[in-house]
Amino acid sequence: MRARAPGGEAVGMFSSLTERQKGVTYYLLTLTMAILVATLGPTGGPGDADRLQILNMLTATAGVLLMLLVVTRDGYRRAGWAQLALHRAGWRYWPLALLAPAAILGASYAAATLVGAVSWHFASDTLLNLAINIVIGSGFALTEEVGWRGYLLPKLAAGNRRAAPALVGFLHGVWHVPLMLLTTAYNPVGNRLIVVPMFLAVLTGAGVLYGYLRDRSGSTWPAVLAHGTFNAVLGVLAGAAASVDPLRTAYLTGESGVFTLAAVIVLAWLLTVRARSETGKQEPQQRPRARSQPGSRPAVS
Repeated sequence: MRARAPGGEAVGMFSSLTERQKGVTYYLLTLTMAILVATLGPTGGPGDADRLQILNMLTATAGVLLMLLVVTRDGYRRAGWAQLALHRAGWRYWPLALLAPAAILGASYAAATLVGAVSWHFASDTLLNLAINIVIGSGFALTEEVGWRGYLLPKLAAGNRRAAPALVGFLHGVWHVPLMLLTTAYNPVGNRLIVVPMFLAVLTGAGVLYGYLRDRSGSTWPAVLAHGTFNAVLGVLAGAAASVDPLRTAYLTGESGVFTLAAVIVLAWLLTVRARSETGKQEPQQRPRARSQPGSRPAVS
């Protein structure tokens, strides 16, 4: 039988978990499901790579549902769903969510162009395709971000707010690793000993961007949009770039490229500095007010 709270509400077996324990439990559940997808999922057939990627994305959402409905039962209260921060849009941070990923990948591919690694063949409808891909990509990104920045980030931030965005970015990267090592469905070009560490470094830095958007906006949607935009811009640029040496291009650009990593590091540093500055402005030193004496008039400034 389930225990009952004083108000008569059913309480789950793990309802007493701390925020950090909830985060760790969520991650272990989600990573386990990702490993199962990589080992037991479809392989070899037409479209199987896409199906594997979609199944992998859904593990992040499945982990949230398991936590809210089974493990902690927080989802049986409105506040349990509100913690995912999907009830507000965070419109103010949407421009940054669109521009930052485009700037990162634009700088990366521009550097690759300067060193002669790629040339370009853009179609006439590239901008239209990009807009469509951002919408579609953000839909897929939601299945991941509801877990990473919606659920996990606030849990780990309870222990260390400054380090949590980068940590969640790293954990997000590790969650991709089973698909990268056990299948050819994701980022297959290049030596795994080089590609995987570079990929993890890029996603760790990107985690700072996504975490900044989540924290400052109070909403998960800007992180969803940034994630979807990154994937969309990457797809369009990779499709338009022609290279005589795909291996060299993979090491320079894309999600595991050294130029992408450099751009991500610069942006992460700028956002970290800005976040500290904004925090300082939000917490000014205030002198205590002098208590007015009976019959005295308030001072006029």
